[in-house]
Amino acid sequence: MKILMMIAASLVLAEGGIAHAESVDLVKGGKSSYVIVLGPKASLSEKRGAEEIARHLKQMSGAELKIVTDDQPAQATEIVIGLNRRAEAAAVKPDMKALGNDGFVLKTVGPKVFIVGSPVRGTMYGCSELLERLGVRWYTAKVTKLPKSADLSLASLDVTQTPDFEYREPYVTEAWDKDWAARNRVVGHFPRLDESTGGKISYVDFVHSLDRLIPPAIYDKHPEYFPIIKGKRANGYVQRCLSNPDVLKLAIEGVRAAFKASPTATITTVSQNDTANWCECPECSKLVKQYGEQSGVYVWFVNQIAQAIEKEYPDKLIDTLAYQFTEAPPTNIKPRDNVRIRLCPLSSCQTHPYEQCTHENNKKFVERLKGWHKLADVLYVWHYTTDFANYLMPFPDFKEFPAETRLYKKNGVKGIFFQGAYCGPGGSDSELRAYVMTKLLWNVNTDTDAEVSAWMQGVYGNAWKPMRQWFDLVHQQFEPADAHLFCYNKPQPKRLTPEVLAKGDALFAEAEKLAQTDLQREYIKKNHLGLTYVQLDLHPDTGPKLKQFMADIHSLGITNTSEPQTADQWEQAYVAQHQKK
Repeated sequence: MKILMMIAASLVLAEGGIAHAESVDLVKGGKSSYVIVLGPKASLSEKRGAEEIARHLKQMSGAELKIVTDDQPAQATEIVIGLNRRAEAAAVKPDMKALGNDGFVLKTVGPKVFIVGSPVRGTMYGCSELLERLGVRWYTAKVTKLPKSADLSLASLDVTQTPDFEYREPYVTEAWDKDWAARNRVVGHFPRLDESTGGKISYVDFVHSLDRLIPPAIYDKHPEYFPIIKGKRANGYVQRCLSNPDVLKLAIEGVRAAFKASPTATITTVSQNDTANWCECPECSKLVKQYGEQSGVYVWFVNQIAQAIEKEYPDKLIDTLAYQFTEAPPTNIKPRDNVRIRLCPLSSCQTHPYEQCTHENNKKFVERLKGWHKLADVLYVWHYTTDFANYLMPFPDFKEFPAETRLYKKNGVKGIFFQGAYCGPGGSDSELRAYVMTKLLWNVNTDTDAEVSAWMQGVYGNAWKPMRQWFDLVHQQFEPADAHLFCYNKPQPKRLTPEVLAKGDALFAEAEKLAQTDLQREYIKKNHLGLTYVQLDLHPDTGPKLKQFMADIHSLGITNTSEPQTADQWEQAYVAQHQKK
């Protein structure tokens, strides 16, 4: 049976030519005349891309494609990887500056296939795209869709792709696997990417950094570095007196030392501690008045650091948070070009698209996003996609975060950090959410509903329909305009009623009957934990139900039920609260 992947216009993310009707036969009858051609100076990521194609084609069809260099004699049937002599001879020489580190061209010239992009990551991503056009999908670190066929054909191609975001990170434990992240074009700080995958956007220091730049231990010697709060100098977990010139000097020294110690790092942070407790001294108060908001004090402070290190480190970036008391944009000041403002909509409802939500926090954030966009051409966002107090609880945000991804794109956002369950595996729909996010971060016009169904078919197999019904049922409960859900909510009995939970149990029972493999059953059991967690919360039971729940948690390697609490700690607290006296 022949796999013939035609080009979908929606996948062309930048201008490209029009594909012709002819197809390229890569494999016929389990045999291939093709070789994979690399330049002699191919980067590690380009070599990885070539190996990925050879490995996957063999697994799909049994055909073995040799990897050769372009100093070998040319032949008619080649898959050419990277901007080497073969590509130049065929006049496949794209605008590499326009492609950036991640973009690529995928082009057929006669029977030859060219995959040309940046040697950093672009060419490697082009290799993933070719395999995806042959039907390959990397749904999870454990589940790959790999169509089997003795004949593999590819439609004629002339496609250019660049991502919609330069920084693309699902901050989910299951999304850190090196191969999964590289194949799905993730680039961020936490995935286990390395030089062989084109490196990553690496932070020297990652958010809430004032305690590290100006340590609390120096308070006794220099209390003037610390904030005046309600008329008194304050120590402890507080901000710093940013108007103090010595605080600025210390911060500059700290940033210089950080980049010197980590020369391959891309970015560092100079950002507020995760608290309020800002300085109310006369000079800091004067800056607030001058710039209209507390955020203006931080932009003023970080701009000076960015200017001080710019000549020594022209390719490095500094970010700072627009978070809680600094979320509102300032006036009379804008971030320097080497500064990234990272917006954090922590207080927003996460079930309704922000522009449609009736909650005041969402309306306010949209206006603040637009305000920051007027000040900065490039923004980053820290978007929340979990309940930090209840990792396992169903978190129905699959209509919300795709809408926000498009909203962010319209408002100058170039990087998104999707924070999910990161203290361990097992967060609600973590792997599904991470997979859909990778597609959106590359192309905001992705049909996410179709991707959800495709992922479920790939992961749950014959059991996907009842699993999809449960997914839809939960989302339906939060469609009403007043059904808000935030990052620290408990399970809501008004939404997750006994009838909804009973229907869920029936759907999971059906899915378990339909499952055909142990891996499918594992993923069903993992998802079922969310329903059981809600049942235990709303209808306490310290008997067999709790015992089975904990046994399942341990068998699946789930460590945390919330950001601060391990599963075992949760069980101890639960039993202490609910056991019969």
